[in-house]
Amino acid sequence: MGRSLFDAYMAYWYYILAGVIVLLCATGRWRLVFLPFAIPRRKMTVERLGLHVAGADQVARVDTILNHFAGGFNAMITRPRLSAAFDYCEHCPPHFRPFAEEGVAMGAEFEKLIVRPRPGFRYLYYVGLGFWAGMRSYAPGRLERMVDGLDPLHGHLCYDGYGFKVAFFDHPKDAAALDRLRGFRGYARNAAFHGVGRAQWFRFIGEPLRLVEEIRRTGEFAADVAAGVGLAAVFVNPDRLDLAQDMGRRMPPEWHEHFHLGMCFALKARSINHLEQFNLDLARQPKDVQQAAWASIRECDRVELLVRSDAAEDKYRRWREAVTAWMAEEIEYPMAGVRPATAGKPRGVVSRAATRS
Repeated sequence: MGRSLFDAYMAYWYYILAGVIVLLCATGRWRLVFLPFAIPRRKMTVERLGLHVAGADQVARVDTILNHFAGGFNAMITRPRLSAAFDYCEHCPPHFRPFAEEGVAMGAEFEKLIVRPRPGFRYLYYVGLGFWAGMRSYAPGRLERMVDGLDPLHGHLCYDGYGFKVAFFDHPKDAAALDRLRGFRGYARNAAFHGVGRAQWFRFIGEPLRLVEEIRRTGEFAADVAAGVGLAAVFVNPDRLDLAQDMGRRMPPEWHEHFHLGMCFALKARSINHLEQFNLDLARQPKDVQQAAWASIRECDRVELLVRSDAAEDKYRRWREAVTAWMAEEIEYPMAGVRPATAGKPRGVVSRAATRS
């Protein structure tokens, strides 16, 4: 008799538990299991994070960016449905919405449910997915297996997001944290250090000499870090390209072409995030700068299509290297104008062979 009562008691709680699980799945509340990963928004400020940012306007902008990123990240965790997290992003101002969109990038069927329905934020979603992998402390091999199932070109941006997380949150507390990024294979290591550059920009924007020093500390990956710095400098201030240009002029010559590429990719991303706002921001710039920006974006698009059209591997590396080479010949540094076409040589032509170098 005692055994029967025990079995009945266990069956009762089994059905209760099963009912709770069904309810959580039906309402989307299963995401609450990730609540321990939530980012406390009150801590995401320049002051609380100890970032070296100069000027009240830049401090306010970086604080707002951090707040929107944390808001998007937490919305994905706590809101019952994906549509509710996207609704949060859609109500963010155009300059800050991309950071919220980056925060929502995680979950199963990532490309089907997140990337394809909202292609204007596709770059940010891949970066955000890598950041999420960093928050969950994925080992390099686990992230590589995940990226293998993603878009062969944009999937590499996951390494960028992972590198940002390690450099922004872990490296300030553990000087050896960046060594984890060396565990990636091939160009994935370079992509991870692009993310390091974005993090270093946030940490040392107000101390340019210190920023250059920190880039040098990354040794063989310094050029990759400089590319990430160039991207962040433009992406955070798309309405103030002069700030990125000033920083670009402070970079050692050997990093110029990499910083320049970062500027190009940031302009490209901003142009697809919100074209109307991008046009308004770019219209504030001198005509020469406007022409350089649009020429760089067009070449970025052209080479992307080119590398997608062949069966060769290492597409992300070839995309970046081909655009870097083109900009070195055609665009005045830093995004200052389009060089006059060389006699007998049409501007903007990069052969398919060049993209396989």
